[in-house]
Amino acid sequence: MSSDVAGQVLAREAARGAALLAADIDALAELLSERLVFAHATAAYEDKASLLAKMRSGAIVYNTLAVSGQRVIELGDTALLVSRLTASVTVGGQPRSIDNWTLSVWTLEDGSWRLVAYQPTAIPK
Repeated sequence: MSSDVAGQVLAREAARGAALLAADIDALAELLSERLVFAHATAAYEDKASLLAKMRSGAIVYNTLAVSGQRVIELGDTALLVSRLTASVTVGGQPRSIDNWTLSVWTLEDGSWRLVAYQPTAIPK
């Protein structure tokens, strides 16, 4: 694995986390692929437009977010990021705690790494 690729992907993931916490839709939009498939631990999924619309409307609000155990697996112009995500989120006005293992798929598009797929798996309590 190229440490340069891993560093770039980890930097983009950190920027995504910061954008989620700040509800910075413009920054988030730049990090997401137009081909995005974003799954939720509830088994619902979004494309880029619907995820950004929910964020913009306040239907999803990230209050806290912590990532640990990150591992990047380089696959050429694609990289897998496996990590643990814990967060406090407000969804539809209801508080939720998240504790998930996540698989994020990043791909190189027009010279920038963009998130193309995201799949969380809830960690049982």
